[in-house]
Amino acid sequence: MNHPFVDANKRIGHAAMETFLVLNGYEIDSTVDEQERIILDLAAGNLTRKAFINWLKDHVIQITTA
Repeated sequence: MNHPFVDANKRIGHAAMETFLVLNGYEIDSTVDEQERIILDLAAGNLTRKAFINWLKDHVIQITTA
């Protein structure tokens, strides 16, 4: 809920989360639109931390290399 930047807090938070996941061999398996909706709901307080964690558990997958 802290806002370190004047603008782009949601985008920076999402980018940091995605970077962390990729560096650890995971990625979010959902559409860009769904990810945007979930981040906006979280930021607006319409989604609890626990609900967000559950969403991540359902949508984070391990990156596989061919």
